[in-house]
Amino acid sequence: MTGLAPATIGLSITNGQRGQRQILAAHGRIDHDTAPDLAWALVHANVDEPVALDLGAAEVADGLATVLLLHALRRLHARQHELIVVCPQPSLRRALDRTGLARRLQVLSDGEGIPDLPPRPAPRPDGRPAVPAPRGHRVATTARRAELLADATLAIERRHAEPDLTVTDIAHEIDTSSRQLQRVFAELAGSAFRDELAAVRMQHGADLLQATDLPVSAIARRVGYRQSAPFAKAFRRYHDVSPTVLRRTRRAYDAAVAGAEGDPDPLHVSSRA
Repeated sequence: MTGLAPATIGLSITNGQRGQRQILAAHGRIDHDTAPDLAWALVHANVDEPVALDLGAAEVADGLATVLLLHALRRLHARQHELIVVCPQPSLRRALDRTGLARRLQVLSDGEGIPDLPPRPAPRPDGRPAVPAPRGHRVATTARRAELLADATLAIERRHAEPDLTVTDIAHEIDTSSRQLQRVFAELAGSAFRDELAAVRMQHGADLLQATDLPVSAIARRVGYRQSAPFAKAFRRYHDVSPTVLRRTRRAYDAAVAGAEGDPDPLHVSSRA
């Protein structure tokens, strides 16, 4: 096991190997201050190999930390479609399910369930290390950009219901430039502002469909769409299922998961902040 994230009080992230599979393990408390370090580690994961993220020894502090963690997982999955997440915490598993992320990831309750993969027959021909190791000012720059990404993510969460929300609005709120924020999205999230906004809206849409009896038209308005048709089209494209089908097929499962014993569901805290 090797250290991966910058040293931070309260959270450490180690990088190990099980055959061809890279195992990232988070130990300690994930909160608003340490979530950027987790994002930094996931950005620098070697996605040429299947990745498993073990959260079994991690404590997710609150709703803000849950939101940041969910988006970090979403971004990693966009780069590594074979992502496995070890998540024994009932509240976090509910959050993954209600936002639709559980449909995309392989979620396990125990790290022992991570399937083995045989080792590669030969080392990488280019000799690159599995995890890049930025040094000096590059570490500081990446850390600062990770903080900006976290702040932008929470700002989008708070304001996603605004139909005309722009990258300039978010940049102004977190005291940076639009150009810098676009660079942060491109380099650390592998996406653009419009993709991040759409993902937030689709995750909240999935949650509202499963947690409320609101009609689709009302949910569309709540997540920033003036009409239901564009919302339904975007929802199907993002979740590979229509809003009505998701509501019908997931409600029974959601009720079973929500009834499991564990800590309270932390979702929505950021959107009410």
